[in-house]
Amino acid sequence: MATERQSSSLPPAQPSYIFRGHAAHIHSVQIVRRNSRLVTGDADGWVVYWNLESKRPVAVWKAHDAAILGTAEWGSDKLVTHGRDNSLRIWQIRAADELSLSRILPADSASTPRPKPWLLHSLPVNTLNFCSFSMCHERCSSSNSGHGRTELDEPKAPPETCEPVLVAVPSRDDRKIEVYRFPEEQLAYVVPRVQLLETGMVMAVKLTHSSSSKNIIAIAGYEGGYTAVHILGPGLPQGSQAPVQPVMQLARTVYISKPHSQPVLSLDASPDSTLYYTSSADAAIAAHRVPDLPSGGPFEDRPIDGTRIADASRTSLDSETCSIKDVPHSSDAKISDHMGNTSSRKSTTSSSSVRAQSSINEIRDSEKRGVGEVEATDKTSIDALTFPKKGPPTPPSTSLSLGQPSTTTSKPSGLSSLLATAPEQPRIKPKPPPDASITVLPPYRITHTKHAGQQSLHVRSDGRLLVTGGWDSRVRIYSTKSLKQLAVLKWHNEGVYAVGFGEILEEVPAPSSTDNGTGLIKLQRQRERQLQSKHWVVAGSKDGKVSLWEVY
Repeated sequence: MATERQSSSLPPAQPSYIFRGHAAHIHSVQIVRRNSRLVTGDADGWVVYWNLESKRPVAVWKAHDAAILGTAEWGSDKLVTHGRDNSLRIWQIRAADELSLSRILPADSASTPRPKPWLLHSLPVNTLNFCSFSMCHERCSSSNSGHGRTELDEPKAPPETCEPVLVAVPSRDDRKIEVYRFPEEQLAYVVPRVQLLETGMVMAVKLTHSSSSKNIIAIAGYEGGYTAVHILGPGLPQGSQAPVQPVMQLARTVYISKPHSQPVLSLDASPDSTLYYTSSADAAIAAHRVPDLPSGGPFEDRPIDGTRIADASRTSLDSETCSIKDVPHSSDAKISDHMGNTSSRKSTTSSSSVRAQSSINEIRDSEKRGVGEVEATDKTSIDALTFPKKGPPTPPSTSLSLGQPSTTTSKPSGLSSLLATAPEQPRIKPKPPPDASITVLPPYRITHTKHAGQQSLHVRSDGRLLVTGGWDSRVRIYSTKSLKQLAVLKWHNEGVYAVGFGEILEEVPAPSSTDNGTGLIKLQRQRERQLQSKHWVVAGSKDGKVSLWEVY
């Protein structure tokens, strides 16, 4: 019996290696380059680029002046870093660049000057709510997971043929999300705040492609315990070109749930984006189904370029309201357009010109002023330009100024009196209409783990496991199918802030028959292939150490 009990109880798991070299809390860890490199970032802004085969640093530099919030790889030669110094930066770090970069760890000497990789892009962003960025490829392909699909030593593609990506960051309004397109550095989408709900600020965001509709979706977690799915628009088909002058679009909310009583700390989606998972400051982990979305986008293209108004907001305006455009002026009176510098096309309908001219003749006779032709700017709103027979308003403050500001307090007369009661046209882009059809739904599955404060949730690339780091210094692994806890990894003595998986590679390329390397080089490459095929878990802690585990 004793033998059976002893054989049934497994010894606690031990880490394969401990990376030491940071002098501050570890805030970001990620295995990149097909499980050959490890990127770690700390609270002082240092980034260390490790070789997983040799367990040695190959590049060390201070990427930001404040804590690192997150990292991601872009292609085979670029690294994205997000810091609390209100900046998002993209670095070029090729295999050949590793030879020229410093390998002095931050714990050894923080004052030693170190060269930095080539900085390709730097974007000012909001980092007041501690929310890290999320990145996905704009094209619908298998590379959306963010893992490089080429070998580490593959030559770099020219910048003009670089695969475009989308990067989501919190907006200056902490309840909104902005999505930028790189390498153009252009604002492509805006995720508005959820209407009619007090969600609080954005705490976590995930960009991904919907496998069923090929739409790009943004999954967000909020301070109030809410989570929402926002649809941005259709992704670019494989092989197509990005728009030359992309127009910013508004996202639309298609799913809302409130699975948590505390702020959402992290979230991640399955590889096929049919499910996503959330963790919170409470003890719950929830699974959510991404709703089925129509192909090609759920709404019509609504450009917002400062000169056009969304169709949803136009319908709320008075149907008889029109704009006054291009009014010629005489030498003693100048009438300017109340809408600013917006140009308009001249009306071609004869009935509009006749009625407009007759109305202006009456004004000319009463005021003895030369006024030219008046045109309507929106021919879809009315058939002809007509002026309602209304008396001048009593309060002078309600008149709409069409020229230079007047210093007199007399009542408006002439053309101003006719336009005084017209509603003012919106000068800025309108707020998106509330999604009245969206209701708060329960999650697909939820489990209460009795362990509060699980963060940095990540789903493995095969979609079978998810991992979390806890405030109690434990690393926990769960099944994505049942949310059942499968393993607990304990080595750190302080809270675990960042965790991640290595990529599950379908096959590791074998060496070619023409490889004429020496025996030592062949042995090293064989070790690299074995290392790439293992199932890694990496964890970074408040104690400044990074643990590497091999599980499942």
